[in-house]
Amino acid sequence: MNVGPAREAAPTAMGYQVADLLIDLRVRQVTRDGRDLDIVGRSFDLLVALVQAAPSLMSTEELMERVWPGVVVNPETVTQRVKLLRHALADDADNPRYIVALRGFGYRIAAEVAALTAQPPAAAPLPPSDAAVAKASGSSPAGSPAELAPRRHRSTWALPALMLLLVLVAAATWWRLEHRSLGPMATVSMTDPGSRVIPRSSVAVMPFVNLTGDPAKEYLGDGMAEELINTLAQVPGLKVPARTSTFAYKGRNTDIRSIARELEVATILEGSVRSAGERLRVSARLVDATSGYQVWSQDYDQQFADLFKVQDDLAAQIVQAMRRYVNIELPAPAREPSAPRDVQAYDLYLQSREVFRGTQATRDQALAFVDQALARDPDFAEALGHRAALRAFPAVMGVGPAALLSDAQRDATRALVLNPNSAEGHATLEMVHALHWRWLAAEASYRATMVTGTNDPYFRDFHSTWLLRPAGRLRQDESELMVSYHLAPAMGYTLHELARTESLLGHDAEAVRFVELFHELAANGAPVEDEDALPYVRRSLRAGNYAEATKWTTQALSDSLRDAGGEEVIQAFCSGLADPTKRPAARQALRRLLPRLLMSQDGDTVKMFFVDALTMVGDLDGAYELTGRLLDRHLDRTGSGGVEWSEIWAPEMRPFRQDQRFRALVARLGLPDYWKQYGSPDECDFKDDQLSCH
Repeated sequence: MNVGPAREAAPTAMGYQVADLLIDLRVRQVTRDGRDLDIVGRSFDLLVALVQAAPSLMSTEELMERVWPGVVVNPETVTQRVKLLRHALADDADNPRYIVALRGFGYRIAAEVAALTAQPPAAAPLPPSDAAVAKASGSSPAGSPAELAPRRHRSTWALPALMLLLVLVAAATWWRLEHRSLGPMATVSMTDPGSRVIPRSSVAVMPFVNLTGDPAKEYLGDGMAEELINTLAQVPGLKVPARTSTFAYKGRNTDIRSIARELEVATILEGSVRSAGERLRVSARLVDATSGYQVWSQDYDQQFADLFKVQDDLAAQIVQAMRRYVNIELPAPAREPSAPRDVQAYDLYLQSREVFRGTQATRDQALAFVDQALARDPDFAEALGHRAALRAFPAVMGVGPAALLSDAQRDATRALVLNPNSAEGHATLEMVHALHWRWLAAEASYRATMVTGTNDPYFRDFHSTWLLRPAGRLRQDESELMVSYHLAPAMGYTLHELARTESLLGHDAEAVRFVELFHELAANGAPVEDEDALPYVRRSLRAGNYAEATKWTTQALSDSLRDAGGEEVIQAFCSGLADPTKRPAARQALRRLLPRLLMSQDGDTVKMFFVDALTMVGDLDGAYELTGRLLDRHLDRTGSGGVEWSEIWAPEMRPFRQDQRFRALVARLGLPDYWKQYGSPDECDFKDDQLSCH
């Protein structure tokens, strides 16, 4: 045992002793007096970072870089994680035993740290493990490595989950910096000392500003930027963030340097579009993100019929400017064979993209535009992929006939025949397969999407939402969403899905923080309601704050359920959790609400929360009955089963998963074949066609 600053011993350390804590790095376990403390994930990483720095102080910035590598977080995230760690350690912030905070500076370990390079000190041996007691005389000696092994239900996932996160982040970074490169990229360090080294041959194309004076022509500037992104992304040696990453900043007054830092690019392309009659005027300029100086600019004044020529010329000029600026060889961009040929069809397609805002009314308008586009150019692959997604939309929302999914699948398949690299075509097929519970086919479509080379975070998000989360692979779901968050920190959809996943994982502080970030980005002043309130509900329930839980749950309900006595039912439910003698009344109240719940307009996520509620008050019969009726209703309405049953993987649903009926439920959902090929759900083992959950 070496005693001294842990930082010096870290390369050979197997673990650390911090006062009465024993930290085992090999199995990521913290014990005290022979008891396993619930310190996992980032809480464990935070503790180890502080211990390895002891006795020195670690700043908040250092902790963000060390504990959240490759993830955009803020100091509040560190503060909340320290609170969670202190809670797990039973450490008093006012009279700390382990973690001391220096306001405005950072944190340090207060206790003495000893690095363990061999075995635990003989003076303080650990009690025998459960396995050792069971084996009696055949047990390992006290303090041996065998005693440091955690219980099986944690060791089966802790290290693989960490490795998966690191691999995903590293793979995404490699892809964006090196994919298709002709050689090593020239790099430049941005002015922020905490930033990464950023390739100089990187450019973020922002939405072009609409200067036509007609809001209805907003699509022209968006279309110009999107086509430039698609074209430039095919140039070997250029790093170009996806449309989703850059368009997330549209309408926000965000400093250009902040955008470049978040997207990890050295240059920004800005532009504007004007139109008068049949003429189109396009202006573009390339800006150095560090200095803010203009690198290149160009104006084009052409007939609208020459739009494709303008796009091609712009792309060629940008690449030429980047060659001079970066001083590396870049090949000329080439227009893809599957690119649109009819400029009027392309204009109609852009209008379709512009009007769709996720409602049935805007979907109908969008369909009308894209149908006209395809009438002019039936082989327009992008328009077919877009129409496929529009046709799938009603089933995604839990409404609409099954025939729409068949139409969506036909359009997506046709789009892929015309353009095998149509990411939207592959993604729509993934969605259709997932809605029909064809999980292996859905996974194959996702992998085909990734082969196209897209770096659009939306497609990772779809994989997480439509496949990983319903299949119970929440930790992989979290990892992929974190990669998306890194690719597009300003994209609200990723924040929304991260909030749901973190809540299902039991990471309440992160879940609530992501909800708040989502609403900050939305900037619409709307209150947190519907399914967005569920992370607050779970946080309150887990903390035993039932008054707050009642408030948040009631806020999540539709007006019809509140009018049907939903608030009183929730009060009875929370009373049953607080006082076990009141659980029979809670079960009766929940049962009375179920007929109205099934007929209400509440989303499937909110409805599935009532499966959780029934489980928490001990009514497993009611929970399974409600689950079955919700699935039947979805099948009757859309011809597909949907994917909104992810609530069954919440920590509170452990009794539900341990019930014998769970095997029949997941068999109905068609998940066993997927698990056979890609691994068991979290905290479960699937072997010999038998599922057992811990």
